[in-house]
Amino acid sequence: MLSPNKSLLTATLISSALGLIACERLTFASNDVGLDEGIAKPPLVIDAKLPKATTIIDCAQLTPKQMVKVKGHSVLSASCDLTAKSIRFELNDSHSSLDCQGALFSTSADDASTASAIMIKPKTDSAIEDIVVANCHVDGYGHALHIRQYSQPNQRYARGLIDPAANRALAPSDIRVINVSSQNSINSGMFIGDHVHGVSFDKVRIQNAGTVGLYLEFGSRDNVIKNSVFVGNGFRTFKPNREAIAVDSSSNNRIENNQFIHNGAGSILLYRNCFEHADDSTRGNHFKRTESSRDNIIRGNIFNDEPVGVWVASRQSRNLKGFECGAYLLKQTPFASYHLDSAKGNQIIDNRFQQVEQGIIVEDDGTLIAGNQFAADVNLPISVGSEIREDSVAGAIKNTVIKNNIFTGKTVEQAIKIREASKTATHIEQP
Repeated sequence: MLSPNKSLLTATLISSALGLIACERLTFASNDVGLDEGIAKPPLVIDAKLPKATTIIDCAQLTPKQMVKVKGHSVLSASCDLTAKSIRFELNDSHSSLDCQGALFSTSADDASTASAIMIKPKTDSAIEDIVVANCHVDGYGHALHIRQYSQPNQRYARGLIDPAANRALAPSDIRVINVSSQNSINSGMFIGDHVHGVSFDKVRIQNAGTVGLYLEFGSRDNVIKNSVFVGNGFRTFKPNREAIAVDSSSNNRIENNQFIHNGAGSILLYRNCFEHADDSTRGNHFKRTESSRDNIIRGNIFNDEPVGVWVASRQSRNLKGFECGAYLLKQTPFASYHLDSAKGNQIIDNRFQQVEQGIIVEDDGTLIAGNQFAADVNLPISVGSEIREDSVAGAIKNTVIKNNIFTGKTVEQAIKIREASKTATHIEQP
């Protein structure tokens, strides 16, 4: 097996030989590719400091495709093997937990569903809290883990329940996810539903998700993602499609001490959904997003072999014509539609970027970029500005602060690209 450096070099040489542009990157489809060889995989079981088990679930008694309702503090029986059985678990009560004790889950050959392996969901429109999932390892399924409210957003929207605080009052909170892995999910590896808050991910590994690795849906907040690894996510039909972590109208989150390797559209993208398909009330996530992806802290992470490390307001300059947006229109032509994105007051600090095409892209206000290290092979470490926004009533990007970053092999002028209109509102303070 190739070393990480040799694998990266091989991918680069193949890309050059095929004449691929930066965004047409090779898929990371094989779990045997050596891109992440240098990352120590956590053991199948770690001590999650859970309460004493009240229920032991005997895996030998489970039948294929069974939905298991978890009660109290439950553990799977020792040496449990759930491969090729499409077993699913649901936690719907407060003060409960599931310890899989290192069990491996996968779907059966005849299972074409997009069901989630583990679902955290209340039984009614009321909040649940204090829930733990630990030591579960999932291959396949729609999502490995899905945390959501009882009713869909479109149903609450139709009832006039629009206020974010009122929606958060119905959502699951105070949830810990410890040593859980997702591999080869059809959709997102892990999905945090609208207005869910207070979720902590520790030692999570998400690899080869069909879309986003981990999705923070609108209105969610106060979540922590730490000590985790995201590899090869976001490649659909062998094309780079989505990112490792999507921060969609989600705020006050901390993304710390993680590693990102070869994800399709990049590592962390922050944006506000433009109320996609606004005229189609049958869609489950039909709900106008009113909150910014703001006040998030992205700190101490390592970005390796990515098209983009962190993109603030990633949809600001994107043509969203096909999204049929219902809000925040800035500019429209017969063939294009641009909408005001919102990702304000975010901090990107003390991260390391290596073999990245673009390290940090900033297209909204109030971003702090400090103490980051950029290797010589990062093509463009920092970019600030948005032509689309500058040409609208929203104007130039404001209050960007760039300080104490380290650029290997580049001068500050070479490392930081700022559009002319945004220069006066950008403060650069380099050693």
